[in-house]
Amino acid sequence: MTSFKLAMRIGWIALALIMAYAVRAEAQPAPPALVPPKVANAETVPYPPWAQGDSVVVLELLIAVSGAVQEAKVINGDEPFATAAQKAAVGWTFTPARRGDVTVAARVRMRIEFHPPVVVPPEPAATGAPPPGPVPAGKSPPGASGASGATATSPPAPQPEVQDVQVRGTRPEAGKISVGGGEVRQVPGAFGDAFRMMEALPGVTPVVSGLPFFFVRGAPPGNTGYFLDGVRVPLLYHLAAGPSVIHPALIDRVDFFPGGYPAQYGRFAGGVLAGYTRPPATTFHGDWNLRLLDAGALLESPFASGRGTALVGGRYGYPGLILPLFAPDTRLSYWDYQARASWKLDERNAISAFVFGSYDYLAEVKKDERGERKTKQLFATMFHRLDLRFDHRFDGGGNLRVAGTLGVDKSGGDTGDATSQMAGLRAELERRLSPVIRMRMGADAFFEHFDLFDERGVQNLTGDTPSILYSPRDDLTFGAYADATWHLGPRVEVVTGLRADLFTSHQLDRPGVLSSAERQQLQANRNARELGVDPRLAVRLGMTPKFTLVSTFGVSHQPPSLVIPVPGAGLAKLGDGLQTSVQTSQGFELLLPGDFTATANVFLHNFIGLTDATATCLRGNEFNLDDLDDSSGRSCIARRVRGRAYGLELLIKRSLTKRLTGWLSYTLSRTTRDTTPGVARRFRALLPEEPSTILGEFDRTHVLNLIGAYDLGSGWRVGGRFFFYSGRPYSKQAQGFLIPPYNSERLPPYFRIDFRLEKAWTIGKTGRISFVLEGLNVTLNKEKVNVQCEISANRGPIRDLRNITPDMMDRCTPEEIGPVTVPSIGLEGSF
Repeated sequence: MTSFKLAMRIGWIALALIMAYAVRAEAQPAPPALVPPKVANAETVPYPPWAQGDSVVVLELLIAVSGAVQEAKVINGDEPFATAAQKAAVGWTFTPARRGDVTVAARVRMRIEFHPPVVVPPEPAATGAPPPGPVPAGKSPPGASGASGATATSPPAPQPEVQDVQVRGTRPEAGKISVGGGEVRQVPGAFGDAFRMMEALPGVTPVVSGLPFFFVRGAPPGNTGYFLDGVRVPLLYHLAAGPSVIHPALIDRVDFFPGGYPAQYGRFAGGVLAGYTRPPATTFHGDWNLRLLDAGALLESPFASGRGTALVGGRYGYPGLILPLFAPDTRLSYWDYQARASWKLDERNAISAFVFGSYDYLAEVKKDERGERKTKQLFATMFHRLDLRFDHRFDGGGNLRVAGTLGVDKSGGDTGDATSQMAGLRAELERRLSPVIRMRMGADAFFEHFDLFDERGVQNLTGDTPSILYSPRDDLTFGAYADATWHLGPRVEVVTGLRADLFTSHQLDRPGVLSSAERQQLQANRNARELGVDPRLAVRLGMTPKFTLVSTFGVSHQPPSLVIPVPGAGLAKLGDGLQTSVQTSQGFELLLPGDFTATANVFLHNFIGLTDATATCLRGNEFNLDDLDDSSGRSCIARRVRGRAYGLELLIKRSLTKRLTGWLSYTLSRTTRDTTPGVARRFRALLPEEPSTILGEFDRTHVLNLIGAYDLGSGWRVGGRFFFYSGRPYSKQAQGFLIPPYNSERLPPYFRIDFRLEKAWTIGKTGRISFVLEGLNVTLNKEKVNVQCEISANRGPIRDLRNITPDMMDRCTPEEIGPVTVPSIGLEGSF
């Protein structure tokens, strides 16, 4: 048995034992003599003013023998939802717990779900159905239940069932996967970062395990849009396997759209990952963490009797203290910051300012020609954003936001930097026009100036190919969108939308000497204009109360982009047209027993005019980004290809706040490109002139995430994740040149196991401190990412592809990296 199979078997056995023990422990019935408290009278929990998005709050209530709530303690939840739930719970009354004929005090945990309150058309009551009993904050869904969590005060007894409480709100957006910031802290290997949860979502294929670059339904990483509160950001993760660039305590939730996203998002031909910050808090609170690789903190406080709030947070990474143990000549550091101030003008109007940014630094220590050790900067990147906002809340629901954004991006090495400065203005409106129609619309204008500077900080004046691709220029984009959500019946929802974007790019004159080919390229893109019109359609059709069909369709356009996003750099090739994707999916949502939900989707994405360097810059299984396609100066980076991706996605999950959590994400997919891989010019006469359909360089047939976590009680929680995917394809070679059929071979598959153990203590009424032991790839597995080929000794001329004999083939062996592993030992706390 190979080591891979043995590790797989051990992992499955260990996970099965943990899950079996957890299920058995949770399934133990309570002694019949103990009757837990039941809700008798509870007022609706109001949705907090100025709050946004969904949230989950877990309270621990002490129910007195009279049935009154003697104490309400927040166990988990973000502001202002936690305070709203806590204040409401104090006024609730219960039928007290009983042990036999004796009334006893008891503690019970309550789970309250918040959703933005809107008017939902009433469903006809079933004939003869009894009226629902009093339930806090609206109506709970059929079959809703929670995890165990109540204990009688004397003597100790098994825990009865927790009551689930919900605030009635909107249905989930079609095609959206939403994860709360508080929930994601329980995911092993995510290190408490909601954005790092992206790796565990269906439709997402990592470039390399642990690194934050992903293909989404076949689209390269540079085609996925990242947004924070509607502000476009160039990246969401620090270098290498670093954390996200936003402190996790600031994140309320993250919405992921692998395709067919709403019309409010645009200008990306792949998926969209949108993060939302928590609304301003009503009480002073803080969050901090001290870990092996970094430390961070966040503080927020209201002032002026609650009319204003101020927030400041950030994180500093010091992996350089540990990295020399593994790579003594490597230097790595990072930091990020966030600050926000808000002020209520009155009950319906508010203004706020939000500033955030990040910095990463990677360097290498080498000896120069005199033998002296010098530090050489390999790569450094940073970005900063300032967002000024005015918010208005309408009577009867709905809101208006007008915002202005300023930003600076920069990336480079020891030879120079690419920079961009941007300014944007946007308006977003959401109103309910009637009980069955909800309208969203908006418009924006976005200006960005790109430039290049050498190592002295002087504007780049050379005429080389990179300056043609990223030459100084001014880009101006105008966009507008509108969509309408139609509730055509209790179980029928249709969303129709349309987005239009006008992209313009003006190339700036540069002094210096240019070749005729370079001048021709510059002239072709001097004043480029392209219009993208994107229709969107989404349908939710409830076949039964537990089974819903979901369909999405969308067209998306995007200017030329790099295969991996780099702050400050962008392709100056708008004159060659826009990238286009046509995205369709058909699936269903199913409510399962035990509070599990299942979603499945079949998807098809077609790409036209895609800038995918992984398909156009390949030379003998190696990427050569400096290679030119022909004498006209066209770089392989900007060459266009067609492609498609199709497959099946499956997600089965239980809320991450439950005592026993289960999560299974699986993607079965195929990604192809219509292209001919780069070969020596003397071979081109032997190859078909028309592009052929080959597997994408990062096509992975299977991607699997299996997550399990269990609350052991007394503040202990343990979890694990099993992550697996197929190896990427590669081509056979002869004398260093690719031989058809291309990408017919596969690298070995890869798997890793992540682990998380937490012990939490409650301090006071709202304080909490936790010891966390966590690791990504605790099995220290190495990943095979490429092949290293030894040129065949038989160097006879290849005059015809048909005369290649086995002895002419190069001998290729897998090349591995790693192990890419991230250990974390630290303390986390909040108050």
